Amino acid sequence: MDDNFFDLGGHSVLLQMVQDRLARRTGKSVELIDLFNHPTVRSLARHLDGEEGNAPGGARNRSAGRVNRLGNRRARLGANEPRPRGTQP
Repeated sequence: MDDNFFDLGGHSVLLQMVQDRLARRTGKSVELIDLFNHPTVRSLARHLDGEEGNAPGGARNRSAGRVNRLGNRRARLGANEPRPRGTQP
């Protein structure tokens, strides 16, 4: 419910598939930008139910997800490992 779509490997093509599936199952058209702005099931549900506050739901999750993805990429590339002095990245 609170996992960020993009942290789980989601991307724009998959998001379009989600958009199509939501439209078929609910009979409602969901704007693609709303799916980007609400990347968790909980935040999207609140948005669709009209229960969100002043800020877009999931904004906090989205920015935290960006930091997580960057850290994960750095870890995979070994960028977080200490380098011996005098070596360049």
